[in-house]
Amino acid sequence: AVVSTQSTGTWDLEKGDLPVYSVKAHSEIINCIDGVGGLGIGLGAPEIVTGSRDGTVKVWDVRQESDPVAMMQPKESEAKRDCWAVAFGNTYTESERVVAAGYDNGDIKLFDLRNMSVRWETNVKNGICGLQFDRKNS
Repeated sequence: AVVSTQSTGTWDLEKGDLPVYSVKAHSEIINCIDGVGGLGIGLGAPEIVTGSRDGTVKVWDVRQESDPVAMMQPKESEAKRDCWAVAFGNTYTESERVVAAGYDNGDIKLFDLRNMSVRWETNVKNGICGLQFDRKNS
């Protein structure tokens, strides 16, 4: 996947001249991206997750055009925070799909993609530059 200021896309590395998938993803600069390929039949779609200065985290299915399949954004009463890091978790099962996001103010949120809720959150008082899950080896 390749990211420009507000768009993201995927390219066929053998052809490379035109993107296979491209979308204007956010209203402000994209800071972070992670992807998952659906590791087998029934184990999820090929997806990209992006985080942006606009405060949103969006999940994109590269087989679909335009709209994200999931979008996490601050509530109207919350200040928007600059998302600096995103990571897919539990990608080896369709029943336990999550995305972690880290923000400039030290917030870390774990979003449950099954019911579009925050499963867990904390603040570590410093900006989050990277996140990673320990993934199942199978």
